[in-house]
Amino acid sequence: MRYLSPQDKSRYVADFSMFLVTAVWGFSFTVLKVVLGQNVSVLFFVFSRFFVAAVFLYPFCRRGFSSLDRGGYIGGIGVGVLIFLGFSLQSFGIEQTTASKAAFITGLASIFVPIYLLLHKRKLPSVVNGIAILAAMFGMYLLTDPAGGGFGRGDFLVLLCALAFGAQIYVLGIITRGRNPLPLTFLQLATTAILAGILLPFEAFQFEFSHRSVGAILFLGIFGTAAALLTQTWAQKKTSPVKIGLILTAEPLFAYLFASAILGDYFNPVQKIGGAIILAAVLAAEILPLLLRTDNK
Repeated sequence: MRYLSPQDKSRYVADFSMFLVTAVWGFSFTVLKVVLGQNVSVLFFVFSRFFVAAVFLYPFCRRGFSSLDRGGYIGGIGVGVLIFLGFSLQSFGIEQTTASKAAFITGLASIFVPIYLLLHKRKLPSVVNGIAILAAMFGMYLLTDPAGGGFGRGDFLVLLCALAFGAQIYVLGIITRGRNPLPLTFLQLATTAILAGILLPFEAFQFEFSHRSVGAILFLGIFGTAAALLTQTWAQKKTSPVKIGLILTAEPLFAYLFASAILGDYFNPVQKIGGAIILAAVLAAEILPLLLRTDNK
């Protein structure tokens, strides 16, 4: 019988933890679809979720603020603006489309990262990324085919959300180099909460005090945001980027499983093909460059 080393055990725990995080993120689309518009207005939900997450995360990172330089503070706040745009657009979009479609379109965020590299450094995407971008666009076309409701306003808002998240991923990759990720994460969460709070007077406020609405805010604030980000920060030190990317690819699958089981939100055959193409494109863009880089060493 083969005994696992402490390093192997740590990797398995990290992989399983990220699997749970991915499931929580997939479930969050169903939670948003259930409560937004009916129980809680969008901006108040975004404010509450990120306020709870920031309060929960603060004790873990309060000693790290002194290590941040001016660029770290500016970068953290800037990424917080992008997160605010991403989650607000996603929340407004989910009100007007299905949870499953929103999950797969949001998954395009990583596909857009090479586009920001092109805009920022005039560096063309690799062949793999170029093919992945084209394939993902074709997959989205099939996902939003007329039989599935077409490409509506909600889908467009979620697509803009994916663009914002893609920018967030790109900028975060720049500002985290050599900086403590925990205080940076807190700055992002706090910035998102503050921006949503500032805009609350411009929204038709709605909040139904119930187990459903309060539970959704606490669940997504603590488990879906703060604890998930803490877990990801820890797990990425214990396991490989390839495994992390592979596990995160399952997020829209979890979203579809939860949405179909709870909301009766099913894809037709053409949409299933589109979703599969999007998953394959995201997986190729995330994993193949890492594998090819490893093979060339």
